Amino acid sequence: MRQASLLGVLSVVCGLAAAGVAFLHEQGYFAWLLAGIGLVAGIAGVVLAVRGRMRGRGIASIGVVVSVLAALLYGAILLYPSAFGISRSSELHIPPVTKDAHSVDFVVTSAGGAIVRYGTLDSQRTDAAPASTDQWHGRASYDGGTPTLTLTADTTNAGVTNEIRCAIVVDGKTVAQNSGTTIALCTANVS
Repeated sequence: MRQASLLGVLSVVCGLAAAGVAFLHEQGYFAWLLAGIGLVAGIAGVVLAVRGRMRGRGIASIGVVVSVLAALLYGAILLYPSAFGISRSSELHIPPVTKDAHSVDFVVTSAGGAIVRYGTLDSQRTDAAPASTDQWHGRASYDGGTPTLTLTADTTNAGVTNEIRCAIVVDGKTVAQNSGTTIALCTANVS
């Protein structure tokens, strides 16, 4: 008669562990596995208790509920990480965040000036690089993952020959650079 109780306890423990693991950046996917084990154990405990073969229907039912809630929690964290105070590991922060592991410097040089778009493929900022031989810098950071960084610089005056140079520098190392007379495009997949 103790097996249903043990299945219920296993279900609750796995559900609670799944809820805790859900908040971890790199190991969060284990929440699905733990919640799945908890759900199966809880359902097995409920079925055995209902058939009268074992005791512990209440704890097994609680385990099912906790496991389902843990799976839903992890799904919500994946869909809406900022609602839980979590940033995606590959999210680019502009301006940079000091706690992030990697720094990014977007660099543009344009004697005739340029319109600059920088960031990732799905989130970009726009700025203007003044007509100068000095470098324009856009700074950012990210904590992990593999963001695709992009930097585009277009000349502000198409009637003037304008040498434009762009570079993406991650943690002090140039990962992409390019030049052109009307446009310069730099793209880099980083880890």
